[in-house]
Amino acid sequence: MKKFFLWILVIALWAGSVAQSWAAAADDKVADFYRGKTVRLIVGFSAGGGYDAYSRLIGRHLHKHIPGNPSIVVDNMAGAGSVILANHMYNAAPKDGTVIGNFSGQIILEQLFGNPAVQFDLAKFRFLGVPIGETYLLLSTKKSGITRFDDLMGAKSKQLTIGGIPGSTVEQGPMLLRDLLGANIKVVSGYKGTADVRLAMESGELDGFFNSWESTKVTSLDRVKNGEWHILAQVGDHPIAALPVKNVPTIPQIAKTDEQQQLLRFGAWAPNQFAKVYTVPPGTPADRAAALEAALAKTFTDKEFLADAEKGKLDIDPVSTAQVQKMVTDFFGLPADLKAKLKKILKP
Repeated sequence: MKKFFLWILVIALWAGSVAQSWAAAADDKVADFYRGKTVRLIVGFSAGGGYDAYSRLIGRHLHKHIPGNPSIVVDNMAGAGSVILANHMYNAAPKDGTVIGNFSGQIILEQLFGNPAVQFDLAKFRFLGVPIGETYLLLSTKKSGITRFDDLMGAKSKQLTIGGIPGSTVEQGPMLLRDLLGANIKVVSGYKGTADVRLAMESGELDGFFNSWESTKVTSLDRVKNGEWHILAQVGDHPIAALPVKNVPTIPQIAKTDEQQQLLRFGAWAPNQFAKVYTVPPGTPADRAAALEAALAKTFTDKEFLADAEKGKLDIDPVSTAQVQKMVTDFFGLPADLKAKLKKILKP
């Protein structure tokens, strides 16, 4: 009996040694591929916005954690709320692990509604991770004279003119507030990124903005603190603790019925819990995709990365790939009646 258990122990140790050897060989294979190469990280929005800020930060640190330590180059491919980038990633980008895409989770609604511009299946992308989920704010300029959400409601309301990025929450969120709740909002579409919307606000072309807290914190916190911009609402279930302004209403306070609340959550909150998702195209070799996913996870806990994130006022609270996959699955299982009502508002 003792000899039997001894043999079992020997076999187990041998199997463990073989498994380690295989793992090491796989790592060596991935490292050999990436050594001396350049990985292109493409952002689906214009330079100067929140997506760009996160990707450039990640780009400075990611290479340390990819086997073979390739160089990282960050580029921008803006348009259609990042649908253009998603199409490129799905149909044209190399499927060898040398291109990573960073696009908006909101594009899941474009696919859900059957937008003919969508030439991808989001469920088939390999997700690598998300640095943080997002909650969006409704903002107004001081010049607009609008200081509270209630100023937009009712017969004597004032109109808020907001800049929209087609296919993104920046445009679709205000549409929901307008058509679902009756807020007096005018949406001017056609902007390519949040940086362009900010410039239009500064010039007086616009007097409102629907932007994430994460982006606002990085690019415009001073405007909020000095009173140039007002926060009218936060489109989430719970108050953002770090907001410099208190008593800003949330979804349960601005949406009066259960259905309104559900539609706001699915249309403007839930997609943004995986908003800044990083992906590689379908067909990317599994070992390289796994190495990139592991590298991104290590980057999110890298002390130097976190110190740089703090300096840049970029919050890091990662969303796992398993969570992203579940949310994508939940969206494609959205009840037909809610889907139809969302589509009627967002795709009239």
